[in-house]
Amino acid sequence: MKVVRVKNGVLAALLAAGVLATAFRPRPTEESLMQRVARQVGEFYAAAQGEKAYLHLDRPVYATGETIWFSAYVVDASQHALDSASQVLHVDLLSPARKVVARRTLRLQGGRASGDLDIADSLAAGTYVLRAYTNWMRNAGDNFVYSRRLSIWPASPIGPQEPSPDASGSASKGKGAATAATKPDIQFFPEGGYLVEGLPGVVACKATDASGRSIAVKGQILNAQKAVVVPSFSTRHAGMGRFMFVPGSGQRYSARLTLPDGSTAEYPLPAVQPTGYSLHVIENAENFLVEARYRGVGNAPAPGPVQLLTQVRGVVAYPSARTLTGSNSATWQMPKKNYPNGIIHFTLFDAEGQPRCERLAFVQNTAPLRVTVTADQPSYGAHAPVQLSVRVADAAGQPVSTYLSVAVSDAGLSALDPNAETIASNLLLTSDLVGHVENPGYYFRERTPATAQALDDLLLTQGWRRFVWKEVLAGQAPQPRFLREKDIMLTGQVVSANGNRPIANSQLTFMQTRPARNVATGSTDADGRFSFSGFPLRDTAIITLQARRAQGGSNVIIRPDDGPVPSTQPLPTLPSLTAAPAGVAAFVRRSRQAQAADLELHPEKAMRNIRLDNVAVTAKRVTVPKDDPRRLYGATGGTVIDVANMPAAQSAQSVLQLLQGRVAGLTVTGNPPNMSVQIRGQGTPLFIVDGMRTDVEMVTNIPTADIESVEVFKGPEAAIFGGTGGAIAIYTKRADPNYKGADTGPAPGIATVKLPGYYQAREFYQPRYNALLTNPPADPRTSTLYWNPAVRTNARGEAELHFFTADGSGNFQAVVEGLSATGQPALGTGTVVVKGK
Repeated sequence: MKVVRVKNGVLAALLAAGVLATAFRPRPTEESLMQRVARQVGEFYAAAQGEKAYLHLDRPVYATGETIWFSAYVVDASQHALDSASQVLHVDLLSPARKVVARRTLRLQGGRASGDLDIADSLAAGTYVLRAYTNWMRNAGDNFVYSRRLSIWPASPIGPQEPSPDASGSASKGKGAATAATKPDIQFFPEGGYLVEGLPGVVACKATDASGRSIAVKGQILNAQKAVVVPSFSTRHAGMGRFMFVPGSGQRYSARLTLPDGSTAEYPLPAVQPTGYSLHVIENAENFLVEARYRGVGNAPAPGPVQLLTQVRGVVAYPSARTLTGSNSATWQMPKKNYPNGIIHFTLFDAEGQPRCERLAFVQNTAPLRVTVTADQPSYGAHAPVQLSVRVADAAGQPVSTYLSVAVSDAGLSALDPNAETIASNLLLTSDLVGHVENPGYYFRERTPATAQALDDLLLTQGWRRFVWKEVLAGQAPQPRFLREKDIMLTGQVVSANGNRPIANSQLTFMQTRPARNVATGSTDADGRFSFSGFPLRDTAIITLQARRAQGGSNVIIRPDDGPVPSTQPLPTLPSLTAAPAGVAAFVRRSRQAQAADLELHPEKAMRNIRLDNVAVTAKRVTVPKDDPRRLYGATGGTVIDVANMPAAQSAQSVLQLLQGRVAGLTVTGNPPNMSVQIRGQGTPLFIVDGMRTDVEMVTNIPTADIESVEVFKGPEAAIFGGTGGAIAIYTKRADPNYKGADTGPAPGIATVKLPGYYQAREFYQPRYNALLTNPPADPRTSTLYWNPAVRTNARGEAELHFFTADGSGNFQAVVEGLSATGQPALGTGTVVVKGK
C-alpha cells in the first residue's frame, strides 16, 4: 500500500511497511508434530503483534449533561506491557442506536493517554457503548476492540427527562416479529466441541433475553422418545449452567425449560456424532487434569496417538503423545505454574496433526499485586484538604513501580455496578473473548468456588480465540489490512459502484482545504486500499478525495474508514426513574441540581437549545464566503446558482442539465455521462469541485442533492484560473465544514472527510480552598471528587495525592487502577468519608 504523508505542507509518497520482520530460532532438522505446531503458534503471535486497549473511567454511571473522564492503557496483547508501537488511539461514544455521538483522537505516549467526553444534554438517556481502539487492533477483528456498556440517566435540566422508549435503536416490525424477537435465546455448548455416542460429556448452557441480558432457566433433558435423560438442571450466575450425560446411539436430544415468566419451551441440543473425540478438563489447586476419549466404528481405537497442546497468549506447553482405545481414556496433568495468568487453550490433535477438540479454562497462577489506598483522616469536613496515600507491592511485600490512574467518586454509584469491568478482568479475560460479558468484575472480586465455577461456565459458553487453526497450521502469517498509526492517518478503500469489488490501482487525488491547502496524488493497492498521513496535530482537516479507475472513469465509490462496524445486537433499555435501582434517583437529582446551578451562572450554555418558529428568509444572491477554504484564490463567480434551494435539483440527472438555460452563454450538449459544455463558444471550461480541479465526467456523477451551489466564471473573471474557456466551480454540502445534513449516500468517485486532530484533554476541576476564602462559589463536584489520569509510584512503590473535598457530604470510594512495568494489573480501593459543613 502506498502511504501519502503530509510534512511541512509537502506531500510525499512513502512505501508502507507491512509486518515487522521477526527473527526465530533456526528450525531443528527434524521437527516433531508438536514442535512444528508450537513453532507455528509462536510465529503467528510474533507476526500478529496484537494490541489491547483499556479505559479506566472516573465512575461506572453517568447522566446526560455530564463528562466522562478516562485514562487509557494500550498494551501488547501477549505480555500486557505498555506498548508504544501505535501512537494514536481512537475513543468513540456510541448511542443506544449504535451511532457515534462523540469521538476523540488521542496521542499515545508510552501506551498512555487521557481524555474526556461530554455527554450532550440533548441526548436521550439509555445504554451507550464506549469503545477504544488503535488502527492496528482492527486487524484482529472488530470483536477485539475495547468496548464497555454505560448506563446514562436523564439529568440535564434542558434535555429529555426520561429514557427514550426506543433507545435500543430497534424498530418494530409487527406483532409476529416482536414475538420472535422477544423469545429467549438458549444455547448449548458441548465441552470440547461435540457430543459423541457412548462418551460421557459435559454440556454448558447459556440463556439470554432478546437484548442479550442473562436470564435464569431450569429444566430437564429429553431424548427423541421424550424420555427424561437428565432429571433436572438449572442456570447459575449470569444465565449459565451445565449438566453431564452419556449420549445414546442414534438419539436426538432436547431441553424442556421453564422460562422466567413461568412458561415452558423446548430447545434442541447439538446433534450427536456417531464417532469422534471428546475432551474433559478438571481444575484443582495446582494442576489441570485433562482427559481425552475416542469412539470409533465398532469400538475401534483411535487411528494413531493423540497429542495435547496448551497455550496462554502464545506461551506454549505440550506433554507426550497418548494412545486412545475404545475402552481407555488418555490423561495428562498440566501444572498451572507453567503458564502466565489468563485464558488457557487446551487443543487435542490427532496423529495427522489436525485439531479435533478444544477447551478453554482460566489460570490464576501469579498472585495479584497488592494495592493499598489510605486517607490521612477518618473523615473530613467541607472544603477540607485530603492526602491519599497509595502503595503497590507484590505478594512478598516488595515495592512495585506502577503506572496508575486514580478516581474518587460517590460510593453509591459504585454500588449501582459493583461488578463493573476492571483492568484485570479486561486484560486477562474479556479482551480475549468475543461478545459482551455481563458483570466481568464478578469473576475477580474474590476467588471462591462459586466464582471459579461461574468463570469456567463462561469459558465453556463464550470461549473464542484470536486465530483460526487452519491458517496457523498452513503457516499463513496474518496479513494486516489496517496500518499501525504513528500519527493521524486517513485510510479507506475504493470499490466498484455496487460496492462488491475492490478497485486496484485506482488513481487518487487528495486535496486538503483546512487548516492549510495541500494537494497530492496516489493510488490504491491490490485490495483497493489507500492511506494518507501527516495531518495537523490539533486542527480538524477538511479533505476531498477524488478517485478514478486506472483505465479511466469515475464510476467508483470511495469508502473512508470510519471505525469498527458496531454490533447489531440490541442494547438493554433503561427503566424509568421511578422503576430504576435504588440510588439512581438520588444521583440524578444531585446531577440535575448541579447542572441547573451552573446554567444560572452561565446561561449562554442553554442558548444552543433555543429553537425558532418558522421564519421566512429571502436573499437575492447566495455566495460561498470568501474565506471558505474551498474557494480557489478567493475568487467569486459572476453567476451564482443556489442549487440547495432549487426544487428542480431533486429531479435533475446532472448539475450540468440544471445549469442549461439558467446561465447566459452556457451551452450543454449530450446526456450523462457523455456531456460537453461551452461558455460563449470559447472552448471547454475548467471544472472545480470544492477547490479541486476535475473533469466533466466527474461532475456528471455528482448527485444534485449533494450540491450546495455553483458559480460560473466567464471571460476576464476566469483568467485567474489560467484558462480561456471560463470556469465552473461546484460546492458540495458534504465539504461545507458547517454542514450537518442527512447523508444521501456515497457520491461516485468523490468523498469529503472531516478528520479531527489530536484532542487536548481538559484538566479536571480541582479548587484550592483556604481560610481567607469566606464565600467560595458553589463546587460542581457532586459525583466525582477527584480524578488524576496519570500517577507513577516511586522506587518504594508509593504515591501521594492531594485534593480538597467539595460542598456536600457522603462516602466516596477511591479506585486505583494501573499496570506494572511487566504488565501485571494493579487494582485497589479506599474510602474517603466527608461529613460536610
